Amino acid sequence: MKRVLHYARRFLPLAFGVAVLVYLFGFRTDPQENLNAVRSIDRNMLFYAVGLCLVSFVATAWRLKLLVGLLGKQVSLWRVLVYTLIGHLYNSAIPGGAIGGDAIKALYLSQATGSKPQAFAAVMVDRLCGLFMMAALALAVLVPLIDEPTIRQAAAVIVAFAGCATVAIIGLTSRRIRKLIPKGTSRKLPFSDAIRAFDEAMQIFRGHKPGLLAALLVSMLPQAAWIGMHIAIGNGIGAGLPWTEYAVLVPVTGMISALPISFGGWGVGEAASIYFFGLRGVAEHNALLISLGGRTLQLGWALLGLPLSMTLPRPKDISRAVDGEPVLEETPGSQL
Repeated sequence: MKRVLHYARRFLPLAFGVAVLVYLFGFRTDPQENLNAVRSIDRNMLFYAVGLCLVSFVATAWRLKLLVGLLGKQVSLWRVLVYTLIGHLYNSAIPGGAIGGDAIKALYLSQATGSKPQAFAAVMVDRLCGLFMMAALALAVLVPLIDEPTIRQAAAVIVAFAGCATVAIIGLTSRRIRKLIPKGTSRKLPFSDAIRAFDEAMQIFRGHKPGLLAALLVSMLPQAAWIGMHIAIGNGIGAGLPWTEYAVLVPVTGMISALPISFGGWGVGEAASIYFFGLRGVAEHNALLISLGGRTLQLGWALLGLPLSMTLPRPKDISRAVDGEPVLEETPGSQL
């Protein structure tokens, strides 16, 4: 029974995502319309999208490099970029793995920090910075549009995610909240040494508020490039939306696809794109291709991490060589 549950947990999200994609391609939209839209895409817009996707990955790596630097460790931007590509590859193309993309990225980073808990703390703060800035930018853009009923649904999703990110950041860095936990409690928990090391890393971040602010500001770059990539795809297939609406709708669909429902958000993100873009009058086949096109470009760049990973130590070797236990759960989701 345990084995059945184990395989169900690993492969049901993948099966669900595939089933949703089959439904969207084969029943919800016309396959011929999808094919015609792909064939007619403007080549210049496609090249812009490919370039902006790379910019998004590089800026994301830069943000993580800054956060690792706050821990007093230095790692090159190139190496962090390789780790970022490999992490995205695990999240979006390797189903059923024993370790998620965020986790393996943190494991590689632990070589620089000398501590797995510190590396995992950096990756967690990196993810929260991305989520918080994505929500903040989307909220700033949608304020002038809030009177429109279709935008209010998007606003509800963004506010919910922004609230969760804010609560998580405060909970992880606030000493006042930690005082509410009875003394000695952490020593009674499994992996207590790792938990304390993780807590120490979070307090280091708390003591570097200017550095955290810099990481948040840098977060505007990958978010802008990520949204710009979808704008280029949408313009390339003639979706006909202003950039301000992409700045709201793309983050919303990205947040929904980050929920641990399907493997890597496949299927769920596309369904969310059809729904929310459809509220703004975009044809279903165009909304589907905007989401799937962006996801495919990200996967294409992430595949570069596969041969690069061959030059790196195996994760198992790193795990044995570096002190501490990982404290970050496997995390599916899109690039934030």
